[in-house]
Amino acid sequence: MSGIEKHCYKRYAIQPEWIYTSNQNQDLLDKHTVIINDGLIENIIPSEHFQRETVEYVFELHQSLLTPGLINNHTHAAMSFLKGISDDQQLQDWLEKTIWPAESKFLSSELVFDGAQLSCLEMLSSGITTFNDMYFYPDSTARAALNVGIRANIGLVFMDIKTNYATDFTDYLDKGFFFRDNFRDESLITTSLAPHAPYTVNDDSFLKIRTYADQLGLNIHCHIHETDWEIQDGLKNFGMRPIERLEKLGVLGPDFMGVHCVQMVDSDLSLIEKNQMHVISCPTSNLKLASGALPINDMIKKRIGLSIGSDSSASNNKISILEDLKLFSLLQRLDKKNDTFLSDKDLIDMVTINSANALNLSKQIGSIEVGKRADITAFDLSGYKTEPVYNPLSSLIYSGSSDCVDYVWVDGNLKFSKGMFSNNIDTESILEKIRLWQKKIK
Repeated sequence: MSGIEKHCYKRYAIQPEWIYTSNQNQDLLDKHTVIINDGLIENIIPSEHFQRETVEYVFELHQSLLTPGLINNHTHAAMSFLKGISDDQQLQDWLEKTIWPAESKFLSSELVFDGAQLSCLEMLSSGITTFNDMYFYPDSTARAALNVGIRANIGLVFMDIKTNYATDFTDYLDKGFFFRDNFRDESLITTSLAPHAPYTVNDDSFLKIRTYADQLGLNIHCHIHETDWEIQDGLKNFGMRPIERLEKLGVLGPDFMGVHCVQMVDSDLSLIEKNQMHVISCPTSNLKLASGALPINDMIKKRIGLSIGSDSSASNNKISILEDLKLFSLLQRLDKKNDTFLSDKDLIDMVTINSANALNLSKQIGSIEVGKRADITAFDLSGYKTEPVYNPLSSLIYSGSSDCVDYVWVDGNLKFSKGMFSNNIDTESILEKIRLWQKKIK
């Protein structure tokens, strides 16, 4: 696939039919123009007041909806190399019989780079401009993100289990912070602490992670309450449910991002509410692995912060946050006693500003507002799959798909347009490397 020409306009304008801002007022604007200057959103004005001579170029996007760039708030990007390798197992068997043996045999820095690049292409082409990652060899994932041109929050993964990547907690720590130091000047890369799960991290390690989070101002990104097996394991080995254990250790807080949270009782929800932690739902992955479904309405009633992640394409098979968002919306309706549903604006906020809040990046991204970085996605709603458009947000969520993605800007740079990536991305080489890995693994 040939690439698009990289535009070098410092000051340009985007002129769509609609703009959903994800700002505090949840403004949906008709016929407004966004002016970008040096990667920042400089102004948002009615199109009738816009003067073309004030900019170098105008992207005229008829019948298009502009949103903040979508944020995938939980994934393991490199695991695309295991996409479709096992589709009919529950989580524990999936991990122990398929994933961990494959990782033990093949995992390397090179494989992580190649797999992460493939996922970055998929994410960018589906309107995702930022992803929150947790995996081994974080430097390889960061390099892949920078090569494709997508923003990433990379977790410094911790386990008390030996892997191809590290031998013990100290080794994970040293390698994680070495990566962080090497990438601290990359504006598109941020970091968090990423203990894998309560069943792979011991108490002493969690206490150290909490200390580092406090000292360095880093978020904690952790799987929790994903399966009934995990709950029973916590009761057996610690005499309490995993979230209760982390509460007693002092690990929970507003900087804690808990992923999955499908196995919940009232006391668990109370702890989430008390600690103001963020919950990241991965609905497709949870259903595919028969783990369960998030108690959405109970969390909404407690005003718990919610955002959406795809999980890896090894457990989801696609990294389209729009599909996960639609499924999340439909799952809310399983409760027949509940007749108040999240609005289309609330849903889009979950993959934009809510996710940015969880990542502590809301001052930079997550909404289309003056002064923020220009991470923006344009969706073409003119096709036969989405017309007629009575409400552009509803059309996007329930009728749209990744096929509607028309333009994607990251930090003001055009990275994807009309099905093509910017011309510095060799997509054929990336695909060929993945095919070679597939032959080895098969």
